[in-house]
Amino acid sequence: MWVYFNLLPGLIFLFSILLNQVVINFFNSMMACLEYVPIVNERGDVIGKSLKVEAISYKNTYINPVIRIAVVSNGRLFLCNRSQECILDKGKTDIPMECYLRYRETLKEGVARVVGHVFPNLTDIEPTFSIMYHFENKITNRLIYLFVVNMDDESVLCNPRFKNGKLWTLQQMEQNLKENFFCECLEVEYEYLKDIIYTTEKYKGS
Repeated sequence: MWVYFNLLPGLIFLFSILLNQVVINFFNSMMACLEYVPIVNERGDVIGKSLKVEAISYKNTYINPVIRIAVVSNGRLFLCNRSQECILDKGKTDIPMECYLRYRETLKEGVARVVGHVFPNLTDIEPTFSIMYHFENKITNRLIYLFVVNMDDESVLCNPRFKNGKLWTLQQMEQNLKENFFCECLEVEYEYLKDIIYTTEKYKGS
């Protein structure tokens, strides 16, 4: 009887918490599967939509918009390893932030979403738009919006989300270009990012 009146209620309470967590995880997983991304043309005009999982499965059938955010700190570019879950260039070295733009989401909202996810405790990060370009290969078909953010405080980059993250000088990067080391998109973006770094450092010193 003691077990029944004293131990059982606690076990029921614990079980209800675990069950609730399972339901929440299942719901989040289901909603992720139902997430839509825009289908666009090379100018960025929205011409349709598709499920995010279909955008991955259909590879380069449609063009989907993708946000990429580069981080520059004191004349160097912060790079880390891409996730093994990425469909493009798994594990290769790349800029730290990338995500599909959601259907009916503005670029500003998409940038705020990915920055808030990576740096939830920082509210003053405002990436600047750099370029838009079309990227296509056998695996994916993307209209990429590249943003850049300057961070003077390098300590905020000590983030467990960034696997093997470190700051690279332009010279270090140039020694590894076209060596199948960097993400393909980063290879395309390098000259733009180099110009941004040169310009930023020039005006910083003046």
